[in-house]
Amino acid sequence: MDAGLKQMIDKQFEICKKNLINNNFGIDILESKEEVIPFLQKSIKRGSSIGVGGSMSLAQCGIIKWLESNKDYDYIDRYNTDDSMAAIKNHLTCDVYLTSTNALLLNGGLYNVDGNGNRVSALTFGPEKVYVVVGYNKLVKDLDEAIKRVERVAALANNFRLNKDNPCTQVGSCVLCNKTSTICNYYVYTRRSGYEKRIHILLVKENLGY
Repeated sequence: MDAGLKQMIDKQFEICKKNLINNNFGIDILESKEEVIPFLQKSIKRGSSIGVGGSMSLAQCGIIKWLESNKDYDYIDRYNTDDSMAAIKNHLTCDVYLTSTNALLLNGGLYNVDGNGNRVSALTFGPEKVYVVVGYNKLVKDLDEAIKRVERVAALANNFRLNKDNPCTQVGSCVLCNKTSTICNYYVYTRRSGYEKRIHILLVKENLGY
């Protein structure tokens, strides 16, 4: 990584970390995505039930494959099942939930837009512990910038990934469409963690996800 970029990330993460702590979040800064799984192995008690939110960041860190082959945990697999809805519902009462976020505000807040609402539901209430894996590319200045990031990057990229024929794929940005196929239904700003350190942010000094 370029030295100037690294210093910028270090400084912004330092500021964000202080604000996250002030807002009741747990927080750790990791140098690379290769450190994420070892961190989770040390942090998650064996035998814990684990659910995951749809996330390219988790996939890029190898977390999904790791869980699929790991016998130390009760992984509630939403992908390799005949009833994904039942698995997703069970995520709401699991011990540990793993996800990412669409945007992380410099002031220590999270911003997410969800299609089904399962990801933001588990983030805000239910699982005893939530780990949020975030690459530096998702760090934004404020809520206005977070909204713009989702409209210009996250929502658009996910529509392409999911092969959705929504208007944003034609015009290159969210138009707040009202189609039944939209993946933008639930807009949630998490200002702070209601329970101390229940939501634990893992800041990774790499570009992860959308």
